[in-house]
Amino acid sequence: LASEGIRFLKRGDWSPAQREWISAFFFREVMPVITPIGLDPSHPFPRVLNKSLNLAVELEGRDAFGRSSNAAIVQAPRVLPRVIRLPRELGDSEYCFIFLSSILHEFVHELFAGMKVLGCYQFRVTRNSNL
Repeated sequence: LASEGIRFLKRGDWSPAQREWISAFFFREVMPVITPIGLDPSHPFPRVLNKSLNLAVELEGRDAFGRSSNAAIVQAPRVLPRVIRLPRELGDSEYCFIFLSSILHEFVHELFAGMKVLGCYQFRVTRNSNL
């Protein structure tokens, strides 16, 4: 793909200008459609949609309501594409793309004000599907 001018950028390869654009994209397009789900012993594990992209987030500290929580689930919104194209002027090749999962990993701490994110792990559940 690279020889044809198609690149998929990893988080560590983002330039400052790309990071600024991606940050603005996160706050404008992604954050408004995300609802993190806290996990605790008093609530059953949430129903995870079939074939959906999810992040298990390991946390430390107390949330905005003073509750102590050490885990949460963040489901990637299905209304957004899984691959986002950077504007041509920000890329170092004809077509530069970033995975939505990379954006979520980079900015997941923004969803948990006052808490420290210890880890973020991507997973997907596949039920009753013919592969």
